[in-house]
Amino acid sequence: MGLYSIGYIVYGFLQAALAVWAFTLWRRDRTAGAFMLLLPIATVWYDNLILGLGGVIGAGATLEALTFPRFLGHALFTPSWIVAATMLATRLGAFGDRARVARVGSWVLYAAMVGVGLVNEVFSFAGELVAEADVLYYTNAGRLFTPPPPSLTMLVVVLLAGIYIAVKTRGRWPWMLLGALLVPAGQFAGSEGPMFIIVNLGEVLMSAAMVGTLAYVMRRERAGA
Repeated sequence: MGLYSIGYIVYGFLQAALAVWAFTLWRRDRTAGAFMLLLPIATVWYDNLILGLGGVIGAGATLEALTFPRFLGHALFTPSWIVAATMLATRLGAFGDRARVARVGSWVLYAAMVGVGLVNEVFSFAGELVAEADVLYYTNAGRLFTPPPPSLTMLVVVLLAGIYIAVKTRGRWPWMLLGALLVPAGQFAGSEGPMFIIVNLGEVLMSAAMVGTLAYVMRRERAGA
């Protein structure tokens, strides 16, 4: 197992640790938004683990079968942060009297993006083997839209919510915004060679920023801020 494969596995364990933190916060918060925040993090650890173990498993039906849940998870849970980001912003006062309308709208947008994701990632799934450095994995060669609209939509919503939270807190909590900015920045940097570390670390830091923001919001609410 090479350096890149080990890197994916390390990122998987980091995401698993963040999922545990998010779960402990949800147990105290018990809101739908906190649960939706947890789902993508609880899913992406598997994504990284399969990428890391691909070279060990080897090309063939087993690796392809283990790959399919990755794309199903992306379709169902990546848009969940649309709901979570809207929840975090509204709990800090975004939309005022229209907060309920915004929350309902976030669920409608989430459902629409799940539909797009299922078509783009699941119904059109066609595994194609890729070997990069020491990493072996299957990608979806049948994808209709690249980059995936659900991921882009989620990122825009998180960025907007992050901007609001940074402004609302007068710069004291810019982390959700910065975490969201790291993902497209990493993509521009490139995903081959050493830049792989930047791209995937950006995803881990974005997850950490989302969970940290929920913890921050909960602390503010307890303090009556």
